[in-house]
Amino acid sequence: MRPLICLLSAALLAGCAGASRYADLPEKNLVVRAQVSEARAVLGVHAVDSQCKLTYEGFVDLDQPVTQVGIPAGRMSYLVFEFATSSFWRGQRGSVRQETLLRPRPGAVYEVRVTYKDDLYDLAIQETPARGGRAREVVLTGLGACRRQGG
Repeated sequence: MRPLICLLSAALLAGCAGASRYADLPEKNLVVRAQVSEARAVLGVHAVDSQCKLTYEGFVDLDQPVTQVGIPAGRMSYLVFEFATSSFWRGQRGSVRQETLLRPRPGAVYEVRVTYKDDLYDLAIQETPARGGRAREVVLTGLGACRRQGG
């Protein structure tokens, strides 16, 4: 089973140019709580420039119940959560992606809940402001929102 997971992991990461680990920041403002079974979960991090062009910065394995990541505050990032599945006995393989733009506010903390079980996935992001204000749900938005806003 271990070789199959390694092959699946390689295939999943092949879609990311260079497939390098994300060199995150010392200040961890993104807390990912993952409940993933029967799949491998990875977070791909991309910088977004003023023309809405993406620059791949690396990936983070979401193989722990809690993973903390530092994403640059004040800058637009494009986060890609990908779940890769494989069933040796059923002869099935697949992947599911959930993507969103995020411009972290300075001092704010973003709690991400990622779940994948029985071929169903869910992703939710909640922002807690720097000064302890009321937490709010972050609406997931695709890259098209960047283009509509003009970068």
